Amino acid sequence: MKKLLIASVIVSLIPIPGFTRGIAMRFVDITLENVQPGVSFSIRQLKNLPLVVANLEEEDVDIGISIEYPEEREMKEGYEPMPDPNWVRVVPNTFHLGPKASAASDVLISIPNDPKLIGHHYEAIIWAHTTHKNQLIPQGGVFIETGLRSRIRISVGTKGPASLQMEKAMKRIAEINTNFSVSPDNVYAMGLALGRSVDLKTEKKASLKVINEADDGVDLRFSVVPRDPNISLATGYIDAPDLTWLSLSPGRMKVEGNSIREIKLKVNVPDKPEYHNKRYAFVVQTTLANEELPLAINNVVYINTLP
Repeated sequence: MKKLLIASVIVSLIPIPGFTRGIAMRFVDITLENVQPGVSFSIRQLKNLPLVVANLEEEDVDIGISIEYPEEREMKEGYEPMPDPNWVRVVPNTFHLGPKASAASDVLISIPNDPKLIGHHYEAIIWAHTTHKNQLIPQGGVFIETGLRSRIRISVGTKGPASLQMEKAMKRIAEINTNFSVSPDNVYAMGLALGRSVDLKTEKKASLKVINEADDGVDLRFSVVPRDPNISLATGYIDAPDLTWLSLSPGRMKVEGNSIREIKLKVNVPDKPEYHNKRYAFVVQTTLANEELPLAINNVVYINTLP
């Protein structure tokens, strides 16, 4: 074998101790990253990981192991079929196993020495299946071939698609301004009249303020949302029966760098006997308007209605 030249290999091993009628396979879905062109290596030597097949039946069985092109429905996003399944070999790839017996194989990887492969992500299927090559077909009957499939994914000279996406996301996060806050955490408004819109800023001197401490501006969206169970309410308050009672203005705003902007709050509780002398809570959620980052800031607006 050639010397293994993998600058920074990440091997993702997902256990799949699969079984089907007659046989079982103990192996993993394998993801190899930063594999350089021209290298050859053994998965067994690299990760002490043999491919094990077992006969679950009370009679002898013949098992073959082959490398197949993946079907479109089983392809992982970002990968393409391996150009040549011979890049992957299983040694040995055939077994005649007695009842309840098992055997192990080695999976060998050989990547052609072609720089054009760099940047590509390839996938192949390892298929372990019964062959019945040493058995006679019963008169008037047929053999049903059963099998198990494992996946091997290789990224040549680069990180895998998932790692690249994470790297891209982290870079994007680093570029997004998250140095802002919404204050106060809790807004209290007492003695609210029912049956009309109450401007909390005008009548109760209550509002929310967005404080952007960064030099860069930030585009934000504001909404009234159902309360997450992890958000605890002040003693004596319950969730408002109707979130539309609270309206926000504006619902979206661009907050310039080193500035403070205000979110105005209006509450309109219907004038019904069951809503008098109640303590209600609303959750106001602030998110990035472009949704590049699943960031959410929650503030709670508490109101007390008149008797």
